Amino acid sequence: MNFIKNILSQSKKKISIILTLQVPESDLPTSEYAGFKMINCFDMPEKYEYHSSKEYYLRKLEYISDEIMSSEDNILFCNSELNIEDFDTLSEMLKQHGLIINQILVPNLSKRNKKLAEGQKAYRDHSRWLHFYPGEIEDIYNEFEERIKSLKTKYENTETKILEI
Repeated sequence: MNFIKNILSQSKKKISIILTLQVPESDLPTSEYAGFKMINCFDMPEKYEYHSSKEYYLRKLEYISDEIMSSEDNILFCNSELNIEDFDTLSEMLKQHGLIINQILVPNLSKRNKKLAEGQKAYRDHSRWLHFYPGEIEDIYNEFEERIKSLKTKYENTETKILEI
């Protein structure tokens, strides 16, 4: 990943870096993150003029690292949709330059359960139009629960805190 070396060869002051996992900007307590530069990852493909979702997915870490390195302020990424390997890659990359991911924000249990209930209702009401097999909504929910559990376990004894909001 040459982009990591190129971008991070610049010196950088200490800033707080927060990433989210399926937490939209509207769910963030604005007073708590008032001093942060907010980046919505859903807006990044347009900003970088990429219209292919595949190309964006492949270059997402480059975009995020570019935003981090060009920021003078604390920075918060909404809707990052990163996987655990992506968090690990960013964490290792930042560590080499004295930066860390301070927090990874995830939806709290009540928000996750609400999303599950909404998905189940949509399936009941519209199953003939939805392309889901019976139980797929629950499988998606369980997979997300495992992702959160894995993140909490992986970052348990690190400086990166996993917070439910």
